[in-house]
Amino acid sequence: MRRMRRFAAVALSALCSPVLADIDAAAGRVGADGAPLPEPAPVGATPDTLGDLGLACDWRPANGTPTADDPDPIRYGYIELAAGYYQFFLSPYFPVGTRFRIDGRYPKARYFSYQLYDGPNAGVGFLPDYQVQPDPGSQSPYSGISTLDSAVQPGGRYTVHVVYGKAPAVPAANTLYVDAARFSPGSQAVFIYRIYNPFPGVAVSDHGGVPMPAVYEETAQGDVPLARLDRKLVCDAGIGQRNLRRVVRAQASDWLNAQPERPQPIAAQPVPAPPQFLLRDDPGDVLVNHDNRYLYAQLSQKPGDLVLLRFKAPGYATGPGAGAEPQLRHWSVCENAWFTVETYRCIEDSEATLDAEGYSNIVISVPAKRPPDAVPARGFDWLDYGTAQIGTPILRHMLASPRFTQSAFSVPSGQAAQAPALMGEYFPLATYCANAVFAAHTAAGETPRQVFAGCAAGR
Repeated sequence: MRRMRRFAAVALSALCSPVLADIDAAAGRVGADGAPLPEPAPVGATPDTLGDLGLACDWRPANGTPTADDPDPIRYGYIELAAGYYQFFLSPYFPVGTRFRIDGRYPKARYFSYQLYDGPNAGVGFLPDYQVQPDPGSQSPYSGISTLDSAVQPGGRYTVHVVYGKAPAVPAANTLYVDAARFSPGSQAVFIYRIYNPFPGVAVSDHGGVPMPAVYEETAQGDVPLARLDRKLVCDAGIGQRNLRRVVRAQASDWLNAQPERPQPIAAQPVPAPPQFLLRDDPGDVLVNHDNRYLYAQLSQKPGDLVLLRFKAPGYATGPGAGAEPQLRHWSVCENAWFTVETYRCIEDSEATLDAEGYSNIVISVPAKRPPDAVPARGFDWLDYGTAQIGTPILRHMLASPRFTQSAFSVPSGQAAQAPALMGEYFPLATYCANAVFAAHTAAGETPRQVFAGCAAGR
């Protein structure tokens, strides 16, 4: 049986080699939180040789964001399942002074942003919701870095501009700048619009309960809708084939790895070395959300049974007792496949079960290994490990209050190794655990802290 699986894996790999050829570094870089990667330019290409300097692609959902036509797609890119991701592309070589305008409405959601990425998909422009100023006569419900103003109803209007040219020392409000010098030949300017945590009654596919923002090129002859500039054949082919590669990769992994005999049970002793969380500390990483910081770990199915996570849960913008200035706008834990970047399941802050000490305690296992006591009534949430051999839980901290000094944002750039000390009890800890050990401690009525200690000790 195992030989057959190996043969199938090799055959499938050979069959899909064109599809899987882009298993580039992005698949191994945690924080790839956005749209698919644009294709690299041909070697030696220059703007003069490309001949397609006016390429524009209108809004399209990214990373398997649900739509009315496809409400339950495969989600990929280490993304958040309670978020929608939308993208449009523009050539970075429109003449200096070219202006595009985005007419939008504030969504019914915890957070939104516009972010601009260059050819290698590093961020070159950021516009979080609290910096998006409203149009005259409207109000913004996004009152601060970590706060919302519940007295302001969503739906108000705003206007964002995309201006071609170098950004001035003091950028204009509500403006993103496209400087061709920051883009490699043949690359596109990628704009990503993110909406996190739609309000109750609003589905992710509803993009915040308001129409999608409308994009126009402002010309001397009048506004030209981006939809009219859309090179549909070119855009659909380019974006579609990149999406297809990632979907096929995830489907292939799910099919190959979903074997009932995995994982094998583990002995209580010796306890496998615990998974170590790391802070992703590369602001230039592929398509990261500038408003998030990420902590991640690599898990293995080889030890079997389960993994137990534990960390102090920060306060969040709409949470009980958030106060005048919540610690974060949002936090979550998502379980992902390391290799294929598929997202299996997430626990959002508003869904999390907290123990008497204010800690989140999360059991990660395949469904067949889920302990009967891994339930909220016993102080535990559960995440499906998924089918991948290497699993990747990611803890997100979004938009921290400056006064929250133990957030992931409090760790200076280049000092990721200091994250456990600087974050203290908010830094996630993890341990492998045998089901028998977990069951013995929960049956004894122990607290989640005691259960974690028993699992870490293997007895």
